[in-house]
Amino acid sequence: MSGERRDADLPERLAFVVGTITRRLRSHGTVLSPSALSALASIARAGTVRPGDLARLEGTGAPGVTRLLTELEQRGYVEREGDPDDRRSVLVRTTPAGDAAILEARRARAAGVAELLQACDEADLPAVERAVGALERALLATASDGRRTSQRA
Repeated sequence: MSGERRDADLPERLAFVVGTITRRLRSHGTVLSPSALSALASIARAGTVRPGDLARLEGTGAPGVTRLLTELEQRGYVEREGDPDDRRSVLVRTTPAGDAAILEARRARAAGVAELLQACDEADLPAVERAVGALERALLATASDGRRTSQRA
């Protein structure tokens, strides 16, 4: 950082801020739990996915994914179909209602973030934009477990 000393508490402060924002946004207009919304978004990104693969993507066990998929299927957000490559397995995909639920949750979260940004001092917004850009680049450059990927920030 060009000669300046980094704030030693920065990781803790950032973790606190991210956690607080996340908790606040949970109450912004979504009927899905954070884990259900995460699973639904993972399914949408994949197009179709086997339940076991979804468990790995979400970092959870098969029983938890089974419960999530049952909930999402009952709400009409996902559908299961036979896997043409493996008759013992099923594939899960989102339905139009599931895609709409993801978009609505994203809109609701964006509205919550917009409220927070409105509370910021106008002079602080360029720094927020730079920080978001830096964090986006860091996310692209690292795997979910924090290891560097082949992409560079």
